[in-house]
Amino acid sequence: MASFTLSPAAPFDMAHTLAALAGFAASPVTRRPGPNAFRQAWRPDGGGRPRVVELRSLGSVDRPRLTAHVDDPLDAAEREALARTVTRSLALELDVRPLEAVADPPFRPVLSALRGYHPPRFPHPFEAACWALVRQRTPVAFAVTSMARIAAALGERLPAGGDTYSLFPEPAALAHGARRALLAATNNTRKVDRLVAAARVFLAVEDGWLLTAGYEEAYRWLLGVPGLGPWSAELVLQRALGRFERVPWTDTGALSAISRVYTPGLSIARGSARELAERYGWLQGLWLQYLKRYVFTLAKA
Repeated sequence: MASFTLSPAAPFDMAHTLAALAGFAASPVTRRPGPNAFRQAWRPDGGGRPRVVELRSLGSVDRPRLTAHVDDPLDAAEREALARTVTRSLALELDVRPLEAVADPPFRPVLSALRGYHPPRFPHPFEAACWALVRQRTPVAFAVTSMARIAAALGERLPAGGDTYSLFPEPAALAHGARRALLAATNNTRKVDRLVAAARVFLAVEDGWLLTAGYEEAYRWLLGVPGLGPWSAELVLQRALGRFERVPWTDTGALSAISRVYTPGLSIARGSARELAERYGWLQGLWLQYLKRYVFTLAKA
């Protein structure tokens, strides 16, 4: 077994991470061996060997510390690549203190309820793009089933701790020879065409480029992927790349979440919502993520 330590940016509360992962079935299923721990399969950036990692929270919200355990030995390069992938996927590096510093009065209860929330991300932008394509004009439950079928048919499966963990396939697995499996998973020839085309585009781009590209550059590139429109491109930017410079106004739940907190019982005008968002500058997308998560938790209470 190999072990290493991760130090999230404070404040960080793993309970919020676990709740968010449990509520989003489009991403690989996690297993929870304990109240402050979970296991998930990750493919390290750069194409390293996939591993199942067990994470445990041993620190506090203000002094967070995670220990990571892998059943197999890791050399230094593998450990660094895996730590980098887990850190990015769980947004461990995200500093939410600037959001706290500029919070207006209606938003402060949201921050209090979600203190230490770091919105987790899709492990890879290609997976987020596939979710956007599968989700279009499709009920959520069937889209989730389609993603699971794609992973089962074309992705890798890793045994660990008596369970089997699925990884969503890389672009190469969808780019050639996968049409029959994709059709069985989605029952939609148009989605198959778009998934194959998207895989070929992602396969051609330099690995890791989207993680470092500027917002506008990445947004324009994503719009060039067959089938991805503004909503899909913004979903990938936020949910996979952690880019919060803008509020994705194509998100149909944005105004509803803002209204619930800022104008209870009334629907806020788009112009007024934009004014509120602009107060948060480059963190306005994170502000919306908090609002949506807060409204979701209220609905579940």
